[in-house]
Amino acid sequence: MQDMDIVAGRITDLWNRTLNGEYINHTNFMAPDQQAFAMQVLRDEHIPTKEGSGAYSLWAGGHEEADRRALVFVPAYLDEATARAQIMSGEEVLTCVRIRPVQARFSDPLTHRDYLGSILNLGITREQVGDILPDEGGAWVFVIREIAPFVRDELRRVRHTSVYCKIVPPSSCTAVIRTRQCSGSVSSERLDSLVALVFHLSRAGAQQLIEHEKIQVEGRTVTSLSYRPAAGERISVRGHGKFRYLGAGGLTRKGRIIVQYALYL
Repeated sequence: MQDMDIVAGRITDLWNRTLNGEYINHTNFMAPDQQAFAMQVLRDEHIPTKEGSGAYSLWAGGHEEADRRALVFVPAYLDEATARAQIMSGEEVLTCVRIRPVQARFSDPLTHRDYLGSILNLGITREQVGDILPDEGGAWVFVIREIAPFVRDELRRVRHTSVYCKIVPPSSCTAVIRTRQCSGSVSSERLDSLVALVFHLSRAGAQQLIEHEKIQVEGRTVTSLSYRPAAGERISVRGHGKFRYLGAGGLTRKGRIIVQYALYL
């Protein structure tokens, strides 16, 4: 609880700085569960989450499907479209480091873990690094803007592969978040039924995952067996993967509910 108190205090401090100083302030990157806690702080402190009559807050991760995101406090004189444009251009809060092998032909197959480990070995903390999106040409790494030059200048090797880095605007990232659109039938739209369908588990097995606190919906750990996700919510199941529930769309001849979901690959 002490750590959560520190986070709450940090959020309110940054918010007050924006109110008093009229300039952008932001946290480091947060994991989904931290984001869920931060959202509760925003509600408790009555901090707006969209532009209106004064300063407000928004989330920024560098791309639309970002798991790790920074909480940004925006002064009243900046409209949301302008604030987001500045963030996506790399002018504010975060930017992107494009990592490529020096000799692609001799490059090892590199994973998310390889890139993350090499970056953290530079002495950078996990909170300063956002999502890492590997692709065929290397990786796109979202970082807090201030540390980007250090990563660019110091990261020379990932595992056994020599690499070079370039700072690029987040908007230039071309990595594709791959999903597969799927459908199936369930007896109800309860979380346990959906998880059992998506990951080919028994209903009892899905319920055990809920009871053992291994399922998060939009970053919140769900422990209620009767929880019903809303359409559009992203569901992460530890050890299995994640999917976005897209909603129901009719009934089968036997009266079961037809549901759609997008499975992250």
